[in-house]
Amino acid sequence: MMKHIKLFGAALAAAAVLLPVGFASAAGAKPSFVSDGTFSVCQDPTFPPMEFVDEGSNQPVGVDVDVVSALSALWGAEPSIVTMDFNGLLPSLSAGRCDAVVSGATLTEERQKTFDGIGYLNTFVVIIAKAGAAPLAGSADLAGKTIAVQSGTTYVERMEAINADLVAKGVEAADVQLYPKQTDAIQQLKVGRVDGVMTQDTEVAFREFQNPGQFTTIWTVPQKTFQPYAIYIRKDGEDKMAVSAAIKTLVADGTMGSIIDKWRLQPSQLEGIGQ
Repeated sequence: MMKHIKLFGAALAAAAVLLPVGFASAAGAKPSFVSDGTFSVCQDPTFPPMEFVDEGSNQPVGVDVDVVSALSALWGAEPSIVTMDFNGLLPSLSAGRCDAVVSGATLTEERQKTFDGIGYLNTFVVIIAKAGAAPLAGSADLAGKTIAVQSGTTYVERMEAINADLVAKGVEAADVQLYPKQTDAIQQLKVGRVDGVMTQDTEVAFREFQNPGQFTTIWTVPQKTFQPYAIYIRKDGEDKMAVSAAIKTLVADGTMGSIIDKWRLQPSQLEGIGQ
């Protein structure tokens, strides 16, 4: 089910304090999709700290919510978030239900066949386990283990590739369990029904900040290509240039730095972004 949420009140005010004086005047070229004065974004608010529902306000908050608010201010548009399961994000973008997907989705070649993607934050895929679990020496140590992943994400393909490699080597495959939300996968780890969860380093950092010592990273999954979190839009060369320029502006003026500092992420996660 989709839900439209306009970022008024405290949520927008909180993001606004990150913006420098005269920020809106630096907008430059605007993408065509904000010509109606609204920047509509599809999100699945179940992936902290990128996006999640604040229990107090019952509103989406997080890194991506702040990025959406900053882009909206830069373009002089009103931000609006359409919430749904991760599986529905890109199909909804394709159908025109929103202008962009900004929801902890990594930049992949497969997604870029259909959409334009603009990277805005570095991230790495990891497998986490309960605190005290031994680190993995490599993918072979996943043999026979039960790993929870969120359906509709690139984690599914990653685990399929790992399992294909294990089987080819005559080793038992991992038992991959799919869950509709990342929070569901994490809950299975908390209650001991799975050995690990495939997720992003940003989520691990946030959970460690909230509840130190609960989980540990047992393996950082090797990646061959640069795969930051990306803003996805419908294919349009001029719109892509406008979004790329906006991200470059947010990095250069310190807005992105303020956002990652607010959510306790690392400065290295902006290395190479906007260049």
